[in-house]
Amino acid sequence: MIFDKSLRSLTAGATLLAGVALAVSPVAAQFTISDETGSGTVVTTLGFTAQNDIAQFTVDITFDGTSLTPAVDNPGNSAPTITDCLASAGANWDTTNATSCRLINANTIRVVAATGFAANVPLDTADPFGTITWTVVGDPGDVFPLDATVVEVLANGANQPTSDLGVSDGSITIAVPPNESFYTSNPVPGSTIDFGSAVVGQATSPDETIAVSNASTDTAFDITAAAGNFGVGSGAYSVTSPAIPATVAPSSTVNVNLNCTPGARGNNTGTFTLTTDADNVTTADYPTVCTGLAPNVQVSSTSISLNGVVGGTAPTGSVDVLNPSGNFTSDANNAVVNTTTFAAEISATSDVLADSTISVDEVDSLGYQCSTAAEGTFTEEFQIDYDDPISGGTASTATVTVTCQISDTAPIYNSAPMPGTLIALVTGANSQSPPDGLDINNDNTNPAGDALVISSAVASDPVFTVNVVNSSFDANVAADGNDDIEVTCTPPGVGTINGTLTVQTNASNQPGGGFTYPLSCEGTGDALTTNPDDRGTLNLGTVPPGTTTGEGLINFTNNQIDGDITVDCSVTDTAGVFTFTPDPILFTIPAGDTESAAFQCTPSDISSFTADVSCTLPVRGQGLNFTVACAGRPLVIPTMSRWGLVVMSLVLLLVAGVAGRRMLA
Repeated sequence: MIFDKSLRSLTAGATLLAGVALAVSPVAAQFTISDETGSGTVVTTLGFTAQNDIAQFTVDITFDGTSLTPAVDNPGNSAPTITDCLASAGANWDTTNATSCRLINANTIRVVAATGFAANVPLDTADPFGTITWTVVGDPGDVFPLDATVVEVLANGANQPTSDLGVSDGSITIAVPPNESFYTSNPVPGSTIDFGSAVVGQATSPDETIAVSNASTDTAFDITAAAGNFGVGSGAYSVTSPAIPATVAPSSTVNVNLNCTPGARGNNTGTFTLTTDADNVTTADYPTVCTGLAPNVQVSSTSISLNGVVGGTAPTGSVDVLNPSGNFTSDANNAVVNTTTFAAEISATSDVLADSTISVDEVDSLGYQCSTAAEGTFTEEFQIDYDDPISGGTASTATVTVTCQISDTAPIYNSAPMPGTLIALVTGANSQSPPDGLDINNDNTNPAGDALVISSAVASDPVFTVNVVNSSFDANVAADGNDDIEVTCTPPGVGTINGTLTVQTNASNQPGGGFTYPLSCEGTGDALTTNPDDRGTLNLGTVPPGTTTGEGLINFTNNQIDGDITVDCSVTDTAGVFTFTPDPILFTIPAGDTESAAFQCTPSDISSFTADVSCTLPVRGQGLNFTVACAGRPLVIPTMSRWGLVVMSLVLLLVAGVAGRRMLA
């Protein structure tokens, strides 16, 4: 690094300040900034102790430019030099040395110290070697840090690790006036205190702390009261220490430890306030968040349907009891299954919870089965009870009903393909597909069994048409290999529409929602069509030169069921006689819509003109090309035949005669 020649040389042989030794034991080189306290104008001292070969170093001091303003020699300079930073009284250098402090931006001072132009000569100990004068703006007790960062270290003519020079940060504290007390806190007033979460009615843990400090060196103040209120939800604050009122002595700190007891589920927000008799703060407000938790017990279903036949396998069913997170959830304590309506035909395969606590995200399964000893319909009800911290009593989930239907003649549904098998239909867009469907039979082998009856067969999307060919099937009759339910579809465009076929019957083995089959309807064809077709010509007609043709359109139609198509076209118009809209031709066509590019032509002379339109269409895998044409024709002035002239003359004479008679009259 080369020094600016304007740097002033430090005077060799100057006397060290008292207390600075000329010879010290080997230590790392250190750059220091003093800590100062004052108001208005404050002077900080820069120091340097050296015990190595450092010949030059650069340190950046960062500061709060909104509150601290350094005094500079040349305010108009883009990087003005700080007034007091050059060689000061008491500096002692063996050789010609220089110190430069320059304001390189609004928040940074760059300090450079070197042995001037005596190459590779180490810097001697010189502590202090300069000062910076600051104008300070703020409140008493405010502390503004001065942070030092090493930028460069040179020794023996080469760059050295920046760690060779240690730095010690400084600070400026605004002095508190005598006989006044000044309140400060960490966190500062206005900062949000998040107490975390706790079960409603229980205190949060651990405590949160407000460190209240007194910036005065001679006057105490008291925290006279501590209280709060909630704007959203409810709750209560509790100061665990110290006892309020409490005294904050000069230059001391009192930790106010507090917690919150949420009164409602969710984020309860409020304000906690400390009241003081300090000279600068009478009330310090701290926004708060106190999250209340409560059990969120649910059941996977409020009904269990058990269907069977007399003498058959006992039907079973289950319901899950869960306490999911994501809703300010806490454990459910003292949980128990209580049966409210009992049926002897229904028994529990597992009617107890894993334990009396349903933890957050825990899932317990309760199982039930029905006896097939006799025909009939049987019902049992139960619910889950647990402690409710919000009410202070007992909460219950919704009532769960177990219904058992036992029949000795119940039909059994069977189909080919089986329920859950995809029925896939394919056809051209906007045309009806060939039918596909289900071959159904009654799997009950009891000849006296009831007939299987289809009560409904419905597709979830109207694109599908369902036709029930046969709706009744006797027991103990094999399938005949023909479709008893036919499904067709008419896709409105190119692409695939999915749906579900649901068949409702009186079968004993029917699920709660009926027998379901996934459906798909694929419409085939071009995703995009145009008018005129690809490589076609749009003829705008013939007009006299200098006049404009009517508007002609190239139409682009998105035939897809779903998905946009982007059209991007370029126009090559060598003669410059065509205009088009939009310009440029770039638009996105929603599924099922048509967009158009409009063209007009103004021939410049009597001849034919063409423009090439080239469109990029990734959906087709290739581009489209069109020709737009027009022509200029001569202006034709109409003429009259000889007999036409005679007739026109007679008409004029007749008109003149009539006019003359009117004038004589």
